[in-house]
Amino acid sequence: MGFFKKQPEVVDLREPAPAPRRVKFEFGFPTRCTTCGERGYLDHIDPFKRIQYEHCPACFARWEHTEDDIASLNGLPA
Repeated sequence: MGFFKKQPEVVDLREPAPAPRRVKFEFGFPTRCTTCGERGYLDHIDPFKRIQYEHCPACFARWEHTEDDIASLNGLPA
């Protein structure tokens, strides 16, 4: 008589929906142009002063960011 058989336990292995992707800035990767907003081009990284030098191929603007500047773009304390 199979009336009292134990039913197998069901485990839901589906993952929750991923959170919306947030733009994250990381030291050593190019950022957007400060003048026109186009993609920047990373020219040089000074590992001792922790500064990255960039330029924009669209409008020829030049800028630099320190590692602390990049952390502040992410909203993290320096």
